[in-house]
Amino acid sequence: MSATQTGDQRHVKHWLPALVARIATKGVPFADLSLRRKVGWSQTPVFLAVAIACMLAAFISPAEVFTDPFFLAGVSLTVLNTVLAWALPWKAMGPEQVYLTIAASGLVAAVLMAMGAYPWVSGVSLLAAFPIFWFAWSGFVPRLTLLLSFTVPLATIWLQLLHHEVPLTFEAMIKPMLVPLLILALATTTVIAEHNSALMEQKLRTTLTDSRRQTHLLNAVLNAANVGVVVVDRDGGDVFMNDVQRFQHRYATPEGNPDPNESELLVHAVTPDYEPVTELLEPRNRPVVRAIRQEEFTDELFTLGPLENPMYLSTSARSFFDEEGEYDGAVTMFKNITPLIEASKTRDRFLANVSHELRTPLTSILGYVELLEDETELTDAQRQSVGVITRNSERMLHMVNDLLAAAAGQHQVNIVAMDLGEVIHAQIQSLRPRAETAGISLIEGNLCHELVLGDPLRLAQVVDNLVSNAIKYTKAGGTVTVGMGCDSNEIRFGISDTGQGMSQDDVDGLFTRFFRTDEARRSGLPGVGLGLAISQELVAAHGGKIKVESQLGRGTTMTVIMPRKNAGNATRSLAQSLGLPSVRPGEPR
Repeated sequence: MSATQTGDQRHVKHWLPALVARIATKGVPFADLSLRRKVGWSQTPVFLAVAIACMLAAFISPAEVFTDPFFLAGVSLTVLNTVLAWALPWKAMGPEQVYLTIAASGLVAAVLMAMGAYPWVSGVSLLAAFPIFWFAWSGFVPRLTLLLSFTVPLATIWLQLLHHEVPLTFEAMIKPMLVPLLILALATTTVIAEHNSALMEQKLRTTLTDSRRQTHLLNAVLNAANVGVVVVDRDGGDVFMNDVQRFQHRYATPEGNPDPNESELLVHAVTPDYEPVTELLEPRNRPVVRAIRQEEFTDELFTLGPLENPMYLSTSARSFFDEEGEYDGAVTMFKNITPLIEASKTRDRFLANVSHELRTPLTSILGYVELLEDETELTDAQRQSVGVITRNSERMLHMVNDLLAAAAGQHQVNIVAMDLGEVIHAQIQSLRPRAETAGISLIEGNLCHELVLGDPLRLAQVVDNLVSNAIKYTKAGGTVTVGMGCDSNEIRFGISDTGQGMSQDDVDGLFTRFFRTDEARRSGLPGVGLGLAISQELVAAHGGKIKVESQLGRGTTMTVIMPRKNAGNATRSLAQSLGLPSVRPGEPR
């Protein structure tokens, strides 16, 4: 017999009582039984073995065996042990090994029966093996168990000889030595097996505890991160879903359908204007289904819930693999960005409304200023004041237009044949008074005067933004230089200044809308951080880019690089289609 652990207690276990219990309890695992039933089923094989011994005794020599007081006492004690094993509430009786009193009592019963049955029924002394194995499997006092496993069977044999008045010769005492040695060997094996089992059980328990702790920690981290997480295995079955995703999942549940399948959830795609598409997203295009197909994606936008009050989710998915590199499942993460989307919509509406309301009075102001400038009776001082009003009104109108462009999110580019060098020259001339007022030298370098394809209005806006920025952030006495270079593949024009310069971190965020450097904010210079972002977008619309080189305290150089698109052939084709004579660049009409 043996012992096992449930919770913090070791309980009875052994293959024989476990087998008997499994058969008798219709397949219920022995470890799942209550302690009282475990003790009872562990005592049952002893009771059955004693019953068989009694039947053998009744068949062989009933007169001698059943008249022996020792045999009868051993049988009676076995019956009593069996009744107590089934009847007593062992778990409530205090010490965890209190059930081993049945094993100790069974050991006494085995000795008594062996003494009484000798020499009519042989092998009864082997009944002592049952309680000894019970002690061995319990893991309780293993050294004492090994001592008992040898001394009790040996003492039982010697007591048999004494009880039946057999002379205790050396030969008679040594002859049965094989039985206690055999029981000692089996008990030793059992003790070692139990020790190893206990160590393994302790390791498994420690591993299980660590695993549960890691699981709880992971749950806490994922829930604290406020990101919905779904983990599926290689077969697409759900493995894990955190509390955040459970809430989001419930939000996508249709009204009147408390237990929808994946295809019935309210999941919608999103338009470029951040509005949910009316039709439900097809099941095969839903994030988790795509993740099960081993697709990987990052920050794809979906909505959950009703169309009138959608929840916007930024969704990403990644696959994971086992040690052999085989696909083992996928993780899908859902981040609720509804506040960001709503803030963006509110900002765009605000910018559009405010800009529109500002542009109307500014246009009116500029119209009346032009009327004033046409007056011939103005003094020089008055004309100078009107000029200040004009420049500042135009600057404000320019900022308003930038705000409107930012709110619209896109820029219309009208490509025509143009002289980019002339566009740059005109912008330099219009900005020269501002540079002179600021005490800055505005130098015009070499310019290429050739017809190319582009939008003169938008490129003039780019030049104005870049040169104005250079003037704004250069101190009096500094220099701003504008130059241009052309070859057969691309057109470049650059603006260099001797201003305050920027750090690399500032350069990295320079073309982000509403971004302003720390130095710009501290200086109190006017601006909303849109000019460079819009310039970058306009240059990109022409297929180009803006390269920035800057060092703190040493100035900045911004270079616009665009692919060259010659306008000569395009101009001739257009003229021929209209029936007009073609004109080469620079030729008089």
